[in-house]
Amino acid sequence: MDVLQSDSVFLSGNSGITCFSEWISCEHVFLLVMNKMLLFLGLGMFFLGACQQGIEIEGQLDQSPAQSFRLEELDIEENRFVDSGRVDEKGHFKLSSKIGEEGLYRIKFEQNKYILLAMKKGEQIQIKGNWNQLEDYQVSGSSGSMALKSFLVNLRENIKDIRTMQLIIDSIETRPNNDSILSMAKEDMRIINVRFMDYVKKFADTTQSVTSALFAVNIINPAFEGPYVRKFYEQVTNRFPESKKAKAFADRFLKGSASAAPAATTKAATGNPAADFSAPTPDGQSLSLSSLKGKWVLIDFWASWCAPCRAENPNVVRAFQQFSQKNFTILGVSLDTSKEKWMEAIEKDELKWNHVSELKGWSSAIARNYGVESIPQNFLVDPNGNIVATNLKGDALVQKLSELLK
Repeated sequence: MDVLQSDSVFLSGNSGITCFSEWISCEHVFLLVMNKMLLFLGLGMFFLGACQQGIEIEGQLDQSPAQSFRLEELDIEENRFVDSGRVDEKGHFKLSSKIGEEGLYRIKFEQNKYILLAMKKGEQIQIKGNWNQLEDYQVSGSSGSMALKSFLVNLRENIKDIRTMQLIIDSIETRPNNDSILSMAKEDMRIINVRFMDYVKKFADTTQSVTSALFAVNIINPAFEGPYVRKFYEQVTNRFPESKKAKAFADRFLKGSASAAPAATTKAATGNPAADFSAPTPDGQSLSLSSLKGKWVLIDFWASWCAPCRAENPNVVRAFQQFSQKNFTILGVSLDTSKEKWMEAIEKDELKWNHVSELKGWSSAIARNYGVESIPQNFLVDPNGNIVATNLKGDALVQKLSELLK
């Protein structure tokens, strides 16, 4: 979605869609800058100076309270603060700031509301919207931001379809003797997912905005769509030869998947012992995987900002409720950076099992040691501490537990 809030983005957990970063977080947006706007007028000349060196943003948010905001760039490893400013009592804000090549930025307002922009230097961006329906904002003056907005609108509509279909499936599953209807519903869900994946791929392959292309491909799970994702990164630097970000993302994926990632993944493969680790719980205590030895343990990598993770959580909750009395438990490992958002998501999604987090995002040593490059991802560990299954999503998790915990 364009305005990302904690409960706003949901995708099918087994659709091939995943989270690589807080971009989709599914998620959030800092903003704004207030340096002096360098305008000078001359014959046939206008908006030179500052605009050629950076960007100008002017916005009007009806019914917005007077408030501060931040502009932050969402980079490959971290979120970089750019500037800050204020929305006045009439809902108006204005700023200019120097930026480099096209990148993904987020305007973060109060009440955890956000707007995503794909901006490059030289753009004069206009934003219009209503504070009470911020997701329906309009943007002009930035080709990348307009492309991204269009993609996010379609994303939101597909999310609605997927959520509606999942509710139908859940309802059918509660009734006996409806196997044929259930099969038809699941086939409809599969078709929705396939069509959506085709749309995401087409958008990533054809958009003229490097930021929008990277945004789109980063919600595709390489565990399901590995050949496509690899081909995308092999070609992206030819499509956008001047983009340092395209090269950075391509190098990270291609080099990682060719060397470090396979080694780590092999180490955390089915049949191997699960590497021990310890990390802080929400109440500040340290909890280790080895302390749970003797139980069946699902190591569940997720994050509050990860839309597919939040969509998969109901399936994990269902498995926990069904098997928690059969020597089964879950250890959630969050790739959050905000303790507050992590704890809010635990409570909101009713995740009533053990949780740990280093609060380091993708710099998590635990995730790196397990070869985790996308989430959600999980590892099922037997009472002896050995990995017996990985990446169990949707019905597959309950089915596997039913086989093992008779």
